[in-house]
Amino acid sequence: MNLKGLVCRELGEGLTEKELAAAVGVSPRTIIKILADRLPKEPAVWKKFAKYFRMDADFLRIGRLVSAMETSGSASTVPTRKVPLLTWAQVSQMMEKIEPSTITDPEALLEATDVAGARTFALRVKDDSMYPMFGEGEIIFVNPDLEAEPGQYVVAAARNSPDSAMLRELNMIGEQYVLHPLNRRYKDIPLRNDYSIWGKVVRLRKNL
Repeated sequence: MNLKGLVCRELGEGLTEKELAAAVGVSPRTIIKILADRLPKEPAVWKKFAKYFRMDADFLRIGRLVSAMETSGSASTVPTRKVPLLTWAQVSQMMEKIEPSTITDPEALLEATDVAGARTFALRVKDDSMYPMFGEGEIIFVNPDLEAEPGQYVVAAARNSPDSAMLRELNMIGEQYVLHPLNRRYKDIPLRNDYSIWGKVVRLRKNL
C-alpha cells in the first residue's frame, strides 16, 4: 500500500528519519528502505506501522481487509463478480435499502474479486482529504451492511444532507467518535446524531 507516502508525510511534518523510526518502533534503516521503495516483508513490521498510523495492518499492506475465511484458510478466493461503480450522488439511495444493481444508470460495472456483500458498491475518491492513503480518483469498495470499528475507513454523511458524504477514518478520542481525515489540512468531525455512517470501506483499487 501507500506506506511510503505516509512516511513521507511524517517526515514532511518535521520528524527526522531517526525520530520516526523510534516512534514506530523500527530501525532507521527500515525507514530508509521504505523511502527507496523497498517495503517491509515481516508482518510484525507492518503491524507496527499500522498501529502508528492508526489503521488496519492488512489494509495498509494490501489495500483491503482480510476476511475471517482467508485467515482460517477455509476459503482461498471469492469468485469474480460485477460491482456497480456509483456516483457520490447515488450513494444516498443505498440508505433506502435499494440493491445497487437497481440504481438507475450506474457509471460502470467493475469486475472484482475478494469483495463480498450483496450490496457492496464502488466509488471514486473525490478529493485529497484522505491523501496519501487514498488518492483522488482511486476506487474504493464500500459495504453498507458492515459495522465499522475505530481505525477503519467509512463513508459518512450529515443526516438530510447527501451532498456532505465523505470518506474518512473512524476514530475515537476519549468517548467521542470522530471522522478523521488523513490530510492534515482538513479537520476532525465529531460523529454525533446529525451524522451517520453509510458503509465501511473493504477494499481499495489503485490507479484506475
